[in-house]
Amino acid sequence: MTSLRPRNLNHAAYPTWDSQATYDFYTRVLGCELVAAVRAEQVPSTGDPAPFLHTFYALSSGECVAFFEIDGLPPAGDDGIPEWVRHIAFNVETAEDLDRWQERLRAEDIDYRGPVDHDGTWTSIYFFDPNGVRLELTHQSRQLDDGDRQAAVGELARWSAERRAVGAH
Repeated sequence: MTSLRPRNLNHAAYPTWDSQATYDFYTRVLGCELVAAVRAEQVPSTGDPAPFLHTFYALSSGECVAFFEIDGLPPAGDDGIPEWVRHIAFNVETAEDLDRWQERLRAEDIDYRGPVDHDGTWTSIYFFDPNGVRLELTHQSRQLDDGDRQAAVGELARWSAERRAVGAH
């Protein structure tokens, strides 16, 4: 039996308060191409009145990161979730590419953290876009395999059992 699951990511959408600054960053710094824009006076999926511009920036794979600038959207508030939790991680092909990205970010005077080694599998650098979205550029040095999957299932089971034992959720 074939499992039914999504094929790949079409886009992930985030708010922006300045579509021009977002355009400048994603095209100039990240080299993405603006491939689509949708402007409407109401939300098609809900019918709610909300004038917006929805822009799509393509990665080399064709998948997109997208933004909504919504007329009258209040600034984002602190919801208590640490800033490192929500982020977009973009793959780079080689460790040398990751070095080149660090050079580009330095040339653009963009602060970044890293490189950070994650379990000997990923090496990443982190920085923010003009909207406060945390971005990660990562080089994955090996393919994940069944051993990784089994370890993940075991780790999830241990975590869940510990959380239940202390009454956390």
